[in-house]
Amino acid sequence: MATKERSLLNKLLFRIDGAADSKKVKFTSAGGQEWQAEICLHSGTTPQSPRLMVMFRNQSRPLDRQRYTLVPTGYSKVPSEAAKQLTEEDLQKLLSSSVEV
Repeated sequence: MATKERSLLNKLLFRIDGAADSKKVKFTSAGGQEWQAEICLHSGTTPQSPRLMVMFRNQSRPLDRQRYTLVPTGYSKVPSEAAKQLTEEDLQKLLSSSVEV
C-alpha cells in the first residue's frame, strides 16, 4: 500500500530543486536587499536531532554565492513551523552570521 507522505529519506535530503522538506520565506536585509531564506530539514525532528539549516539566496543579485547557517535552539525542528516562528529581524541576524557556500 502506497502512502501519501513523502519518505523520511526525502525529507532528510536537502535539494536545491525544492524536493526536500523545506519552507521558503522572503525578507529584506538590513541593507535593503531582497533575500529568500529556505529553512530545511536535514537530520530529523526528534529532540536529539541537530537544528534546521537555513539557506539564503540574494533575490536582487542572483549571481551572488548562496549563504547558510543553522536555526538557533528553541525553534521548532519542523521547517513550516520554524518559518512561522522566525521574524524578519531573526532572519536578518541569521543572515549576518551566515557563511558562503
